[in-house]
Amino acid sequence: MSPYNLIYAVLLLVALLSCLVKFSFKEFYAKMVIFYLVGLLCVFVASIYLVRVAGLNNNLFLFHIATPVEYTVLGLLYYGIMVKLMVKQWILFSIPVFILLCIFFSLFVQKIDVSNTYSIIISSTLLISWSLFFLREVLLFRPATRLLRFPMFWISAGVLFYYTGSLLIEGMLNFMIDYNMPLARSLYRIVYIFKYLLFILFIISAFCQTACKEADET
Repeated sequence: MSPYNLIYAVLLLVALLSCLVKFSFKEFYAKMVIFYLVGLLCVFVASIYLVRVAGLNNNLFLFHIATPVEYTVLGLLYYGIMVKLMVKQWILFSIPVFILLCIFFSLFVQKIDVSNTYSIIISSTLLISWSLFFLREVLLFRPATRLLRFPMFWISAGVLFYYTGSLLIEGMLNFMIDYNMPLARSLYRIVYIFKYLLFILFIISAFCQTACKEADET
C-alpha cells in the first residue's frame, strides 16, 4: 500500500470512529455521515482487494457504482438539513436524474473500464452547489459565534473543499491521461490533499461541540 493510501485509510478510520463515538444518532445528518464514511471505507477496501488479491488490472467499474451511491447519500444529507423548500425539491429531483445519467454514461459514453469523469464533474458541481446553499442558510439563520460548534458547518466545509478539488482534478483525469500520463499521476496525488482535508474536517465536526463547551467552561 502506498503512503498516500495508508494516510487515507488512517484518517478515514479515525473520522469514522470519531463520528460513531461522538455523534448523536437521533440527528439525521449523523446517520448520513456514517453511511457516507462506511461507503468510502467499503470502496477503498474493495479497490485494494480487487487489485492486490483478485489480481484485476482495472477496478474502475467499482467507481462507476460508487459515484451515484455517494451522491445519493450526500444528496439525502443536504435534503434533510436544508431549510428552503425549493432547494430541497431540487436536491430530491437531482438524485434519480443523476443515477440515470450515470447509467447512461457507463453504458454508452465512458464505459466501466474508463474513469467516469463526466459523472464526477456533474456530482461535484451539484454537491458544491448544495454545500454553498447550505452555508448561506447557516450564515443567515445561525449566529456567527455558534458556527464553530455546529457539526454540519464543518461537514459542509469538508464537502465543499473536497468536491472542488475533485471537480478540478478528477474531472479532467481522462484528458490528462491522454495528454501526459506522468503529469496525470503527479496531479492526481493532489486529490489526496483534498481527501485528507475532508476527513480532518469530519473529525473536527465530531468534536467541535465538546471542544467549544470545554472552552466556554474555562
